[in-house]
Amino acid sequence: MAARRKQRTQRKQRTQRTQRTQRTQEERREGTIRKLLDAATEALIELGYADASVQKICELAGVSQGALFRHFATREELMVAVGNDVGQKTLVRYRREFEGRHDDRERAEPLVLAMRLVRDRCRSRLNQAWYELAMASRTSPTLRRGLRPVATRYYEDIRQLGVELLPELAAILGERFAVLVDTIISVFDGESVHRFVLPQPAVDEARLELLGELAKSLFRGA
Repeated sequence: MAARRKQRTQRKQRTQRTQRTQRTQEERREGTIRKLLDAATEALIELGYADASVQKICELAGVSQGALFRHFATREELMVAVGNDVGQKTLVRYRREFEGRHDDRERAEPLVLAMRLVRDRCRSRLNQAWYELAMASRTSPTLRRGLRPVATRYYEDIRQLGVELLPELAAILGERFAVLVDTIISVFDGESVHRFVLPQPAVDEARLELLGELAKSLFRGA
């Protein structure tokens, strides 16, 4: 009996050691991937897609090129993962900002608040990485193929978040709500890219007011 108990104890200890080792390996793997995603994002923002080389990304991440290619087969595969990561972070931050607003006037006009926060997210430093990837995909078929399903999920998640945050308007507009969300995103994406070359703050503010009035008219009409 004592011998069997000892064997069971030894097997249990071996299993626990194996599990700890596996956890440690998984933590190291996740840590390396996180470093690479953050470094690639920073390189996209600071250098642009063309100059965000494997060498530069690895320097920023503090890892070897071999480590990068153990986790991502190509530079494009890493960039697609960055696109997914940026999209998820943007959604989390948007939700937090929307739900964290307690100003009575803003809460009374949730659609205007939603549009203002969309603009803020479009102009955010993080979102510049998404723009770099989107622009680069125009001339890179490989990147475009990789990003397309990521973009499809991202914009569907945006629409679903819109339904959660603006349920009354979503219910009233029905299928047209998705069109409204896509239109708002498109307007502020275009505005953000436009202002890289020609900032027009007065026009930008007037545009927001105009969109707000149009949206209210749509709401009343529905």
